Amino acid sequence: MPGDQQLGAMLRQLRTSRGLTLAAVTRQVGCAESLLSYVEKGRRQLQPWLAEALDAVYGTGGAIATLASGADTVSHTRLPNANALDDVVVLRPPEGGVTMPISRRELLAGLTIGALGGTLASRIDDLLDRLELAADGDSLAAFERAFVGFATAARSVPPAQLIGDMTGKVALLDRLGQRASTAQRTAFAVMQARYVESLSWLCEEAGDLSGALYWVDRAAQWAATARWEPMIGYTFVRRSMLVVNFTGDGLRAVDAVAPVLSMTDLAWVRGLAYKQTAMGLALAGQADASERALDETMRLLARASRDDEAHLGQRSVVGDNLRAVYQTTCDIYLGRGDSVIDALQPRLDGLAHSSLRTATISRAKLARAYANAGQPDDSLRLAWDALDACDQVGSHSALSEVRRTLPVLRRWEHRADVRSEIADLTHRLSL
Repeated sequence: MPGDQQLGAMLRQLRTSRGLTLAAVTRQVGCAESLLSYVEKGRRQLQPWLAEALDAVYGTGGAIATLASGADTVSHTRLPNANALDDVVVLRPPEGGVTMPISRRELLAGLTIGALGGTLASRIDDLLDRLELAADGDSLAAFERAFVGFATAARSVPPAQLIGDMTGKVALLDRLGQRASTAQRTAFAVMQARYVESLSWLCEEAGDLSGALYWVDRAAQWAATARWEPMIGYTFVRRSMLVVNFTGDGLRAVDAVAPVLSMTDLAWVRGLAYKQTAMGLALAGQADASERALDETMRLLARASRDDEAHLGQRSVVGDNLRAVYQTTCDIYLGRGDSVIDALQPRLDGLAHSSLRTATISRAKLARAYANAGQPDDSLRLAWDALDACDQVGSHSALSEVRRTLPVLRRWEHRADVRSEIADLTHRLSL
């Protein structure tokens, strides 16, 4: 029976990013090389036993098994007042065992007020009572492994495939945190904040602004409970990112992140805030101010971060590549082309190796750079490449960048071939 090409591509990326051959992996999981090869190519289904074995080899905390089971039943997260009473989330403990479907609306409503209660809490407690729960630290370690697995999967599969299961993990964390020892409750709140911040990003990439804002608010809520100052600051950065992604209003993005700039003991989070400031100023056409903010970004990010900042922000791209991604984004917003092409084009292969999603977004940005540079043919080629990749990874960020390219491409509408391509591109974006 045919398999899932998106899941297969993710498995291939997991293997190659770890420098493993088919032979090395199949020796550990106990199957033929041809079977794993067929699964990676989408020609065979991934069976549960093999998914669990691959989770163990790649250290992905159950994410592969979740994706293989097709757990998510809806395409996006809805707010508590949404007209979707029949939406469900399936609770799946990271240690495995029994599962439970619960109402998405009831779950989100409970999380909004800070903790699950009433009959829903009782149902989840019943589920947890049927499991052999590990000690607090072991349970947190299981959720950490699952989180890493979802983060790895998110680099190459559509976010809608992950949102439902991660939402279920948040519900389990909420109840486990309330049942945990006093000494461990803060650690559960921190883990919960990390999960919901990641959910905000998944919703953003799925094009769901209201869902993204909902989870940013929950991240701030649980970070405050845990007195986790860096995450509280980072939620301002996330709101600024949403402004850029969904509205393109540069000055509003700068205003959104302004409170973080005075948090003098948070070098890493302040660096990310200055990055948003640089991009917002670039969108507003303030080149010199944007450059100064970007210099401050890299100065702060070069400093050692606090331990409680370690999980915040973009970590799939580092070093010179990180500066290139930030600098080229600002240059694109300022209408520049040649300098962006020289910096970003040689890095595409490396970005694809670390994160297919980041490479897709970068390809979309490069399309605009070629348009800025007066090369519409190359711009259109890259725009189509980015859209094709979006079919696999699902990226609102990449789609936004392609949309921003269209007004620049229209300078060449006097060419019949370009005019036709723009019409096709516009139609594709509307689907």
